Amino acid sequence: MNRQWMTALFLVLAGLSQAGHAYLPLVDNQPLAFRSCPLERAVSTAAGNGRIGSMNVECRVNGIDVVYTVTVPPGCEAGGCGLILDTHGMSMNAAQQNAGTKLRQFGWTATQYGAPTPFIVVQPNLTDLFDRDRLIDIDSVIGRAYGNEVPNITYFIQHLVSLYRVDSRRTHMYGFSRGGATVNAFYCDASLSGLFASYAIGGYGFECAPGKPLLMLYGDSDVIAPGAIDDAESRVLALGGVSVTRVVNDPGYATPNLVWTWGGIQRQGRHHHLRFVRGDVVLETIRHSGSTLPLLGHCHPSRDWNSWLVCHANMDTGRKLLEFFIRNPQR
Repeated sequence: MNRQWMTALFLVLAGLSQAGHAYLPLVDNQPLAFRSCPLERAVSTAAGNGRIGSMNVECRVNGIDVVYTVTVPPGCEAGGCGLILDTHGMSMNAAQQNAGTKLRQFGWTATQYGAPTPFIVVQPNLTDLFDRDRLIDIDSVIGRAYGNEVPNITYFIQHLVSLYRVDSRRTHMYGFSRGGATVNAFYCDASLSGLFASYAIGGYGFECAPGKPLLMLYGDSDVIAPGAIDDAESRVLALGGVSVTRVVNDPGYATPNLVWTWGGIQRQGRHHHLRFVRGDVVLETIRHSGSTLPLLGHCHPSRDWNSWLVCHANMDTGRKLLEFFIRNPQR
């Protein structure tokens, strides 16, 4: 098969994968972009009547192309807002990630939860294996953490922080699954960790010594990184002098709570939430019993609906993330 046919086939598969929320494995699920970086001026993405809107921005660094879906609440173009980087996992894109975190919505209304301003939300659309420019991007796969796209992410975040005069004390990063590996790539690198005030990981383990504030969120039936939360808690407790607060201790955690949803009768997951503090070291851990098919507890718990990677629960991932980020500005 020649290059033209391969490119055409890839574009068809990518188009089909973006038509719904069942994204194809290892396909570059990048949406169309009508803007490119560097952006010329700071603008809001508010749609009619102030409704939530977003823009897709294409950025190329070191020959690697990434399209970012960016949500800018009204007023943030004038400066002073916070920023959240919300990084998806394998075979996902920004749209699928936001279906689970709803950080565009929570960032837009952050002042309702105690933030001094809304948050700009940046959701990259990253490559797993089949790339529209390179066809096969093996470096992204063996890098595990979208490693060859980390310089692109770094450049784009720094560009937005400068252009939008972001409050650098309130920049934060979350990553789910393979995006959690990308969080580790920033958190564990002394030259990169200062880009964000605090970090959060969902469905993935933590790979270095505790330092900046970190939230970990994990499903009981998630088999991607068993023991990830126990390991992180043990490392913080080993520092000594740690205060532990039970933020949510659900007495009905082990009791199935059956609810009627669009998918029929579903088991609504519950959660436990702990906070560990020792000086500037902050670790919060959330265990949830939400589950969906086919990945069971490897999902974003949400009160609203179920799909693959979004599981019905008595909490919202995005709200937990937002409240953690609000509590943990740069120290």
